[in-house]
Amino acid sequence: MPRATYMPYPFQIFQTPQNVLIAYEFAGANANHRHGQQRDEPERHVDGLVVGHWQGDTLIVDVTSFNDQTWFDRAGNFHSDALHVTERYTPTGTDALDYEVTIDDPKVFSRPWKMRMPLYRRLDKNARVLEYTCVEFVEPLLYGALRKQPGK
Repeated sequence: MPRATYMPYPFQIFQTPQNVLIAYEFAGANANHRHGQQRDEPERHVDGLVVGHWQGDTLIVDVTSFNDQTWFDRAGNFHSDALHVTERYTPTGTDALDYEVTIDDPKVFSRPWKMRMPLYRRLDKNARVLEYTCVEFVEPLLYGALRKQPGK
């Protein structure tokens, strides 16, 4: 979902000859853009089927085959299993990308809609993607009984 890209958390892009991986700090999410490896009838998934390709210097990410189990935002805006997301990442300089996303879901929206924004490279020394905690103290609250008890 585009939400991981526009949230104020860093992400890091890795590229190999076959894949582009975007590792997001937000919610520990990642997106693996497989170059042209489309299955005939993919299983529906919360993250959809992600296929990317290059058009000049623009990475185009095409995401289909979503199930209907995720929200666009914390307000609960939803989508159907017909959701089609197209993202475009275009460099505009050494430290910036132009990010454009088109949302198309004919079961929910009357027409496709777009968002567009600049994304800037973090220039902090030793900047990195950190571990994300959704709610402070949630891990001890949920898993506290499974932790090793002190002195035992």
